Amino acid sequence: MSFKLEIISPQSTIFNDDVDLCILPGIEGDFGILKNHTPFLTTLRLGIAYIYKEKKLIETYLVSGGVVEVSDNQCTLLTEEIVRSNEFIPSNQENEIDKKKEKIVNKLFYS
Repeated sequence: MSFKLEIISPQSTIFNDDVDLCILPGIEGDFGILKNHTPFLTTLRLGIAYIYKEKKLIETYLVSGGVVEVSDNQCTLLTEEIVRSNEFIPSNQENEIDKKKEKIVNKLFYS
């Protein structure tokens, strides 16, 4: 039981595959998407996107916000900034956003 997940940034399509579940960082809290989910549109906050296939966590991404649309077993995530969690490298600058990103990446909840 799967659905199509597509993650798109201005530079390229980051992810495009059938998945069983994705958990995304919604502006009002994390939410999960499964096959046959009710159609909706929402915004994202800074957080981790968890992607599951065949009942296993296959990928995590650090997302800096964006928009998600769910309709007809298709979930599309549009974001300006996204990186695989294990590839995140904090910048040498000590700004608050980088501190938050580093804290989020080092504390995965749904693994």
